[in-house]
Amino acid sequence: MKTKIANLLASLLLGIAVSIVGGFLQAATSKIFITIPWGILLYSLIFLYSIRYIILTTKSRIFVITYGIGWLSIALLMSTKLLAGDLVLTNNLLAKIYLIGSVIILGAMSSLPLKK
Repeated sequence: MKTKIANLLASLLLGIAVSIVGGFLQAATSKIFITIPWGILLYSLIFLYSIRYIILTTKSRIFVITYGIGWLSIALLMSTKLLAGDLVLTNNLLAKIYLIGSVIILGAMSSLPLKK
């Protein structure tokens, strides 16, 4: 029972950490003849492998759901305008890809069949 609670808390905190890192990382680009959005590509790898790690270590979908709750709560906070005027996820294409793409990937990864 203690390990399940610890795993729930760990997956929640991992979702929060990935959301914070991804929120700031998704806007990173490099200009080499064309603009390369390397931040969203690196974030996608981190996001996919963190979900895959949770699935492989816990072998349960409930931990992926708690990861998603942690990720979504921080992503929503970063996309709202605060009283101070700070807004991490602005209304641009990379931020929309970050939010919508992550939700689609999270839904797809949480519904994959588990290996026994």
